[in-house]
Amino acid sequence: MIQNDKERQLITLETNLQEKKDQKVLKTKEGMPPAKTLDQYAEIVGPQIIEELVRLGNEIKGLKVQQVNSARFGGGVAEMLRSIIPLERVLGLDMNWEVITGNIDFFNYTKTIHNFIQGKMGIPDLVGTKVYWDTNKANFKLIDQDADIILIHDPQPAGMIKFLDPAIREKQKWIWRCHIQLLPKDFFVTEFLRTLIESYDATIFSSPQFLPPWKVPSILILPYIDPLSDKNKELTEQEIRAVLDKFGIEDSKKKPLLTLVSRFDPFKGHLAAIEAFKKIRRTIPCQLLLAGGTASDDPENIRIFDELAERSKNIPDVILLNLPPDSHIEVNAFQRASTIILQPSVKEGFGLTVSEGMWKEKPVIGGNTGGIPAQIIDGYNGFLITPGEKGIPEMIERIIYLLEHPLSAKTMGKRGREGVKERFLITRGIYDELYLFKNLVHNLEV
Repeated sequence: MIQNDKERQLITLETNLQEKKDQKVLKTKEGMPPAKTLDQYAEIVGPQIIEELVRLGNEIKGLKVQQVNSARFGGGVAEMLRSIIPLERVLGLDMNWEVITGNIDFFNYTKTIHNFIQGKMGIPDLVGTKVYWDTNKANFKLIDQDADIILIHDPQPAGMIKFLDPAIREKQKWIWRCHIQLLPKDFFVTEFLRTLIESYDATIFSSPQFLPPWKVPSILILPYIDPLSDKNKELTEQEIRAVLDKFGIEDSKKKPLLTLVSRFDPFKGHLAAIEAFKKIRRTIPCQLLLAGGTASDDPENIRIFDELAERSKNIPDVILLNLPPDSHIEVNAFQRASTIILQPSVKEGFGLTVSEGMWKEKPVIGGNTGGIPAQIIDGYNGFLITPGEKGIPEMIERIIYLLEHPLSAKTMGKRGREGVKERFLITRGIYDELYLFKNLVHNLEV
């Protein structure tokens, strides 16, 4: 089942309208999504962890922080911000979130930079470089010059630091957080990033293997999921079944469901999943769900979706969905209904869908790349496979094993949830972020 052109156009329109609406609503802290109570998280992680967060929050109470990224909806960065900012406000910080805007030329260029960073070679676009700086200059008005800390996410808004008045710059701490896999092989991109990011006071990466030898303090903060968000909260069997019925997905107890949730991006391993599925379904009846969504900062989404639609159009039991970016309940239901979660990425900053799947006690098969090995212990709570085409036979073998050994799959899923509880929940992410803020404002080593 594949959505048609009219459906895709409607999704794009809904996305644009929703983002415009949210940009009005989320400007002020009064308009942010309401935070869950800390007591609700205490029921999951225990009261001691919440007490530590409250103590740390009191130490930097009133600190004015601004976070800036390039999309209000779509992708893990936006999801993390929508959850963490209200909670940091509850803990006493004066927190604001701004989203930059740009035309299609800007986002085409920054997606090219994104791909270069992850090792996909190409020809640098010098005209695009001018668009990049012009767009960052135009968005500089978003920067709160009274803020104590500015936290910039990924390359898109990173250039705004260059337009800051030196007197203001001396009073502020600027942090750059890289959510993508940093493997720059192109000198143009390496130098572009290095000279820019060395202007910052600190950088945050999602894996120790990404840390570059640049002259700027770099720290490791693993991403996280919000267990109380719409994407991760508990759902009833009736709620799950209603979503599956809406999209024509059969009961996974009768026909196993393999699910890959991700942006439609050249690095996410969709084609490898399709090739593995073609061979598996010859002997084991099953379904493959490829579900993704649109984001205003990713112009490749529709092109990749169309390529996958063409590749899978004659393969029975492939469900290909390009969803609105706020389809969190739907994604939650898909993952909870799944027999196995796939994330066979070729490159990956972290891969929050791995932790999402594990939180729902599902065995996960992921590419041995980027931040995925930080989540999967091979053979214990999931399986790691070789990225790319070489990993397709491994993916087939692991899927068949899990389908034929449901008790082992269930055990892996339970281990996965425990691992996420220990390391990849939002409470740990808040602690790491507040601790960094504290050290920066007190000029301590980071």
